[in-house]
Amino acid sequence: MREVDVGALLEERKLNRFHALTLGLCVLILFVDGLDFSASNVGAPSIIRGLSIERSEMSFVQSSGYFGIFVGSLLFGYLGDKYGRRFGAILGVLAYSIPGLLTPFVTSYEQLAVLRFFTGLGMGGVVPNVIALLNETAPKRYRATFVMIGYVGYSMGNAVIAQVAAWFVPAFGWPVIFVVASVVGLVLCAFLLFALPESISYLTVTNPEAPQLKRLVSRLVPDQDFTAARFVLNRPAAEKQFSLSLLFSGYRRIATPLLWLTFFSEFLTYMTLASVLSLVLEDAGLQPQQASIAFSYAYVGAMIAILALTRPVDYFGPKAAIVSAAIAVTALVYLGTPGLSATAITVVAVIGLAFSSATHQSINGIVGGFYPTIIRGNGVGYASGCGRIAAIIGPMIASALFAANLSLQQFLICLAAPYLVLVAALIG
Repeated sequence: MREVDVGALLEERKLNRFHALTLGLCVLILFVDGLDFSASNVGAPSIIRGLSIERSEMSFVQSSGYFGIFVGSLLFGYLGDKYGRRFGAILGVLAYSIPGLLTPFVTSYEQLAVLRFFTGLGMGGVVPNVIALLNETAPKRYRATFVMIGYVGYSMGNAVIAQVAAWFVPAFGWPVIFVVASVVGLVLCAFLLFALPESISYLTVTNPEAPQLKRLVSRLVPDQDFTAARFVLNRPAAEKQFSLSLLFSGYRRIATPLLWLTFFSEFLTYMTLASVLSLVLEDAGLQPQQASIAFSYAYVGAMIAILALTRPVDYFGPKAAIVSAAIAVTALVYLGTPGLSATAITVVAVIGLAFSSATHQSINGIVGGFYPTIIRGNGVGYASGCGRIAAIIGPMIASALFAANLSLQQFLICLAAPYLVLVAALIG
């Protein structure tokens, strides 16, 4: 029986239908994740008016969702390493799809906060599993590219839900945003049960005798016969059980703390910006429908910026994100300039969020490459979890800044400040 190193097959194989299928399905997963993520962000002004609540109470709703994302990223990272990327991703889609169906029945911000927490579990849960699956499927030279293209779907979801808010909320009320996202998610979940393949690397490490593994490898390499093959993964993945110390072994002793700092500082700006952008745009002078449409345009811009950054990230690694972070900071500071026209506000907001989103997705693109297969889900989950902690406190900080009656430009300078830490960590 001949021995086949699936690691070599995956790293050297040219792109084919198997890669396209996996990437396409991950794009869809993150598309719906984006729908759910921005539902409360783009709907915030309408929710505040509809439930007659304060901005501080809306910040609590958003922080509850981010807390759910934090818990979900750790919990589902563990589940993905234990039961498979496919299991973790599909369960995450189911988890973030169900709660939205209950939103038409909420009567208080506390009830909405509970539903956002449970939605967040699924949103956070799909991230480590999708990143791990894409890293373990892509040829070596395309790993960051695959993850960042996957996140184009996420930006598309953000853009689409903003259009839903702009055109359907005036007629049907703010709950329609959450219901649309949930229905699309449940349809996707059913489709994934039949179509989403498991990670070949994961199966090789955890269950090399599985008949499913032979079928998947044959789909990846249809021009070879693997009837009498024994599959191995000759990568630095000798550890068979996860422990936190593995995240700090060898070169990861430095890489992991820097990744955690990078995620914390980047999420503190990006997630907070995403949660308050609709409110900021209204404060800057846009009407509610104009603000929703500008939010949508910003994520269309994000798709373009992410695609532009994919190959530089593969070639230059984390340092490629420094340029996009600098552009984002400049745009955010300028957005607060008094007296801008509605067109100027829209254009600058699009640039700011687009490049902030590209920075965000670039760090998601590189994190999986720092960890071997057997701990990748947990490695991504913990790094993402550090970011989610920042996301939890971000809306609370924004609420305090709103209450301090700062000028819009002062508010945005405070919002952009963590990117200075991000740049320092990326240089390190």
